[in-house]
Amino acid sequence: MTPEADYTKRDAAGFSQFEKNRFFKGKLMTPRDMEAEQTYHAERLHTLTRHVNGSGIVCGLEVRDVSETDDGLDVTVDAGFAIDGRGRPIVVEQVTTKTLPSPSTDEIHLFIQFSEVAVETVPVADTDGAIDSDAVANRTVEVFEFTHRETPPAETSVPSVDLSVVDPGDDSVETVARQLAEQYHETHRSEPADDADPAVFLGSFERTPSGNWEAMDDQFGRSFVYSPELLFALVVHHLTDDENPHRTPVRQEPEERPDGIEGIARRVGSLEETVTELEHERRTLVTYALRKTVKDRVRFFTTLSDRLEPHTGEGARIARDIAELSREDRKPTDDREQSYREQIDRLLDLLIELGEPLEEVTTEESLERYLKSVSRLQSALESDEPLLELIDAHDQVSEAADSIQILVDVVPED
Repeated sequence: MTPEADYTKRDAAGFSQFEKNRFFKGKLMTPRDMEAEQTYHAERLHTLTRHVNGSGIVCGLEVRDVSETDDGLDVTVDAGFAIDGRGRPIVVEQVTTKTLPSPSTDEIHLFIQFSEVAVETVPVADTDGAIDSDAVANRTVEVFEFTHRETPPAETSVPSVDLSVVDPGDDSVETVARQLAEQYHETHRSEPADDADPAVFLGSFERTPSGNWEAMDDQFGRSFVYSPELLFALVVHHLTDDENPHRTPVRQEPEERPDGIEGIARRVGSLEETVTELEHERRTLVTYALRKTVKDRVRFFTTLSDRLEPHTGEGARIARDIAELSREDRKPTDDREQSYREQIDRLLDLLIELGEPLEEVTTEESLERYLKSVSRLQSALESDEPLLELIDAHDQVSEAADSIQILVDVVPED
């Protein structure tokens, strides 16, 4: 097989009959016959894989990192396995980093695609000038390539199944199976599938104002192969769920309209009991949320103070003051919600003040996350947002403080 030979590039849109060698005694085997043998097996396998299993990610292939370098864009991907749009297997043996050309836009969409390389060069004897070179590749390895595009991938669609073709009065499993299979075949398999994109989508990324590349929050969904394990797990779960396997919303039948004064009084009494129960549940939830959020604040900022001590005394002091003030605020009060809002108001200046010493000793990314969370908390407090929204904004500040990364070899402040 020559390095230029490629038995995987047959038209992917339609079907072609497979051609294989016919062996007989005395047959002279040439490179063409060997290539035909490989082509036969490869095309059968790729056709079956594409039209029976589908294409997409089978396992792994998470994008670990995308970063800008002087040479281009470094992309690091986990080991994994995928099937491309032509049914060809793509194998990544280990965590791999490859460099791509620098993109011209601030938004990219990463793909992995099938490729081949010729290896193991061996000498070839020249027979009457029949070859162009005195050495050729002895093997071809199926490898992969990363690529990025400026346009997003085509949206994946789930094949529709028309359940109206099933006769609800027919209890025959065989009949129902036949009706569904016929309907699906007529709708989705009456003609050869259109030419599929041979590349497999890995994820969408955008460049932040700081120059880093981050996964897009609203990135397009990656395509996955529906493995037998997945389908089997769904069937088992369905068979063992005897309560509501389809998760169908259950609506409670409305009670009959009360008749007379006594009926109305009973109804009002029932509503009052319901309101009382809901008020009790809300107070319990608020008590738990407030206790936990303040407790986390004490723990995270105490830890942050210890971590900052070797690098910035001022930053360590402010973090320690935040923790100490939080301990005082854990004392019980009659109006927990109002007390909590006053706590945040007292802490806000310290949280803002902490940003200045952090700027000299922390990574830009972790500092940016902390400052954004503090700004979000300040906005929630000033706009008098609901308590749970305020608690959520507060927790983001605590989590940002806990994830602050200290720069290596920072000279401590005097």
